[in-house]
Amino acid sequence: MNLSTGIPTALIPISVTLSTLIIATYYDLKSREISEYIWLPALIFSSIFTFLVVRPNILVLIFSLIPAVILLLLMLIGMIGGADFLAILLISISTPYLNIIPIPMLTLLFSALIPSLLVLYNLIINLTLNRGLIKSLECSSTHKLSLIFLSMPMKVSKFLKSKFMYPLTVFKCSSNDYVVKCRTSFNIEEDFKDHIRDVMKCLEFGYVRNDDYIWVTPALPHILFITIGYIISLVIPEEVIYKVFNLLLMYFR
Repeated sequence: MNLSTGIPTALIPISVTLSTLIIATYYDLKSREISEYIWLPALIFSSIFTFLVVRPNILVLIFSLIPAVILLLLMLIGMIGGADFLAILLISISTPYLNIIPIPMLTLLFSALIPSLLVLYNLIINLTLNRGLIKSLECSSTHKLSLIFLSMPMKVSKFLKSKFMYPLTVFKCSSNDYVVKCRTSFNIEEDFKDHIRDVMKCLEFGYVRNDDYIWVTPALPHILFITIGYIISLVIPEEVIYKVFNLLLMYFR
């Protein structure tokens, strides 16, 4: 990591950022809800410290802020929560340094590895163990393809006891009607408890059984992944990143 100030000075905003990320991770794991006020003290402190003490290279600072701008746009169209944006914004302001590429960009790349592995796991398991359930789905081909990558089948009985699981096959029932809608994602404003109540209603009306399957995807604790990605970005040697980039360049030539 290329630091323009002494290591002890640079560690002050980094320590504040790590402490804030750890606190936010606790709330993310507990409820998937993080108050904006958790970020405020660290954002104010890091902004003042960075611009008055660290005084980073303006070009490096601009590149460091690019990931935050990307997440801001994703937040505005409802694809991610505000906490993800605030976490990367804090890292961009407190750690405007390079480890071959800006630390915030590295953090974002590393934080995406775990969700990417989950997608790969879903694909392998669904194509090997759940092919029969896939065929029985009454969804369009596009929706089926999305479900294979993004979700796993879960028995209704298990879903009713789960937390932070969101159905991609949504059950809606009334006394004289039963509908299952397929979708490719869920809205971050949804409450998983509402879906549990809807499935319980379908169960009471007799439209579904405990042994039936519902396709679900988890609300992942992305702040945990960002925290892990941030730590890795701070400690990974530049030589390792060089080697990875060289391998990628050789592969795509």
